[in-house]
Amino acid sequence: MTDPDGPQSDFDDVLDPRRRPSVVSGPGFRVSGARHNRGRRDLGVRRLVSGVGIAAAVAVMSATSLSAYAAYDVGHGFQQRAVDVGSGAASTEGAFNVLAIGADNDPTQGTAYGDRGATLNDSNVLLHVSADHTHAVAISFPRDLVLDQPACSGGPAVQDTPLNQAYGRGGMDCVVSTIEHATGMDVPYAAQVSFAGVIRMSDAVGGVPVCVTDAVDDPYTGLQLAAGEHTVSGTTALAFLRDRHGVGDGSDLSRISSLQQFLSSLLRKVKHEGTLGDPAKLYGLAKAASQNITLSTSLAKPSTMVDIARAFEGIDLGDITFVQYPGSVDDPAFPGKVVPDRATADRLVRAVRADRPFSLDAGATGRGATEAAPSTAPSAGGAAPADAPAQASAPSEHATTGSGAASSPSASPREMAGVTGQTAAQKTCAVAAGG
Repeated sequence: MTDPDGPQSDFDDVLDPRRRPSVVSGPGFRVSGARHNRGRRDLGVRRLVSGVGIAAAVAVMSATSLSAYAAYDVGHGFQQRAVDVGSGAASTEGAFNVLAIGADNDPTQGTAYGDRGATLNDSNVLLHVSADHTHAVAISFPRDLVLDQPACSGGPAVQDTPLNQAYGRGGMDCVVSTIEHATGMDVPYAAQVSFAGVIRMSDAVGGVPVCVTDAVDDPYTGLQLAAGEHTVSGTTALAFLRDRHGVGDGSDLSRISSLQQFLSSLLRKVKHEGTLGDPAKLYGLAKAASQNITLSTSLAKPSTMVDIARAFEGIDLGDITFVQYPGSVDDPAFPGKVVPDRATADRLVRAVRADRPFSLDAGATGRGATEAAPSTAPSAGGAAPADAPAQASAPSEHATTGSGAASSPSASPREMAGVTGQTAAQKTCAVAAGG
């Protein structure tokens, strides 16, 4: 049958209304038409880099290369689970923020991974995209970070309380409010992934390359890895992300280094292997995400996902920086907890909020990681890594003023002393405990 509107290539945009199946216009759901009337190539799928972690990355990818029906199918799955967060206006015009939450003992997963009696927000990663959409910073907040938290769900505000208790005080919305209170940044978008979600997502991408300096055998998580490189998926990927006794000094701060290694490697893999250009892989990835990830209602819209995807089109791996919110475990008043380094944290947050570029100290990869040697070979039985070794690279020399207006690109990034992390282009290895 001849299409009256011309060849299909004229409207390959997945959200073009001419490709919308009738079911999409049903009650309670709508897929918007393309706002900019641009074709498939303009989506820049192969250049998409999210950096927020598994949850937000998949949410962003899901609507960019699928057919209209697939976009509806996935979007409907996300909307069925979506929850309201925050009260501010959500927009991807200019700078914007997304919070990715890793839930321990997620209420939807039963007791398959143990039962603590409460759901804890054990991983908390705030992604900030600059106003000119040229660079991004992902801040990992330790789960044991002692903070003052605002009133949530009718309960009173609390002081000096570990961050991972926020979810139990009021769900995803309370975690968002706590991060907003700590940083002074509005967070209109959020995503929550469960243990089951990590397993499904790592399986969907065919595993994620990771590296350890020495053998790891941790009975607490069941993680067993020989020294070298491995491609981890399923329960092994989950164990790698949960492991704290087998890496670094056994603290939550060391585990954050493993998370940053994992997310950086994931981004390199999907970019270098063309995962984002394969509709079948994308649909499987997005479908798995829609069944295991909870999004804020502000994010669970295909049109918003596409807007965020477009915002990431021009961001290079070296311009995505993962950092740890500064803190220490040495305060005797809070044994076993992480007390913020207020001066350094304020300096970091001010720079991120104002879109001022910065670089990290040489070797500042954190307690649980070290720069990978270029000659590192895959371990026996392990698949060869999908990513090539990369040296540390500073963020782009772009800067914005506090009002979001771009300033001179000649401004040099300032060194952010006392802050640890890595760029998505860097290849690091987890330092095995005692290694």
